Amino acid sequence: MYAKRSLRTLLAAAVGSLGILLVDPSAAHAQQCVGTGQATSPVPWAQQVLTPERLWPLTSGSKQRVAVVGTGVSSPLLDGGIAASVDLSPPSRTAATGKPDCLGLGTAVAGVIGAKETSEHGFHGVAPKTQLLSAKVVGDSFPQGSQPHDSVAPDTLAAGINWAVDQGATIITVAAVSYQDSLALRQATNRALDADVVVIAAAGRAEQNDPPGITPFPASYAGVLSVGMIGEDGMVAADTHAPRVDLVAPGAEVTAAYPDGGVGPASGTELAAGYVAGTVALLRDYRPQLSNEEVVQRLVATASPAPEGVGSRNYGHGLINPYQAAVANLVDGHPTKLAPADPGLAAAEELAREASWQQSNSLAYGLAAAGVSAAVVMTAVVVFGPRGRRRRWRAGIAEAPVDRPEDELPEPPADLFDDRPKTTV
Repeated sequence: MYAKRSLRTLLAAAVGSLGILLVDPSAAHAQQCVGTGQATSPVPWAQQVLTPERLWPLTSGSKQRVAVVGTGVSSPLLDGGIAASVDLSPPSRTAATGKPDCLGLGTAVAGVIGAKETSEHGFHGVAPKTQLLSAKVVGDSFPQGSQPHDSVAPDTLAAGINWAVDQGATIITVAAVSYQDSLALRQATNRALDADVVVIAAAGRAEQNDPPGITPFPASYAGVLSVGMIGEDGMVAADTHAPRVDLVAPGAEVTAAYPDGGVGPASGTELAAGYVAGTVALLRDYRPQLSNEEVVQRLVATASPAPEGVGSRNYGHGLINPYQAAVANLVDGHPTKLAPADPGLAAAEELAREASWQQSNSLAYGLAAAGVSAAVVMTAVVVFGPRGRRRRWRAGIAEAPVDRPEDELPEPPADLFDDRPKTTV
């Protein structure tokens, strides 16, 4: 609780819509940066759900280069894991702080991907041995006048993606969102996909005051994995403007690395994209023969089913499942659509054959019925014939008594001593 209060005091502003505890740059003249997090932490709920460490005996992700296009990366938990970095951010409208990551977004995403294990923290990255690349496209504050206020210019994102491709990235995590389409961003994204790079993008969070009809990029491009976020209860934690969501991952109140050390709470679809990126690092390291399209196919095929069904508006194909994505046995190839059934008309020979069968069946049923009837008659003759001859073919049941009128007339009184001889006096 003390760490949270200190962080809020340091920021002295509203929580940024990208999900990290950020200050709104328009509210202050001098930029205030995210500070130090908690010195220790228990095992976060997101790690308990995904359990990526089950794959570590099989794969470490060490052969993968994962780029994070965001606000920069800086954390002791990432020391030695950052292979290269570049600052492509436009000039800030506030006084420059000189910090590699003032806002904390890039560090948080990089942390869930590749933060090292320590004895102080239960927190660690999905693939702690992966090589990280940092393309900083946001300085100490987001561009002034952007709508929404956390939006990044599309050409700036394009520059970050192109740099990552030049650095040999096998996975690119776009942790910043542009709500404007541009030819440069499309070309950079297509270049990455053509280079067999898996491109993962945050679907963004829909805020109440966002302009209507906006669309997040590059999450909306074909071939890019669009990622939404869930909370600890497994439910979607935020709406998004994205026309589709391919997968979901933990992203609400997850534990993340802080730029000046320590860890603390963070929220956003960017964090969810980081968990997917870490999963892809393990998967590509374990199955290096897979293309980027085959990687995406395995991710969506092995995801834990969505509550709303496969391909739902909010959950996509479901929750990312690192272990199953790497080890599950899937059928090779792609499913094909079956041709519609052709009822057609039966040929003349088929009709004649069917009529012959019907006639044969009718004859067989008739003969069977006749045989049953004959058997019943023979049984009756054998069983009841001898009895009839003994009774001379008379009924074996006694005739019913017949009432006669004379039976009801009174009889004369009988003499009591009629049976004794009479005497004379």
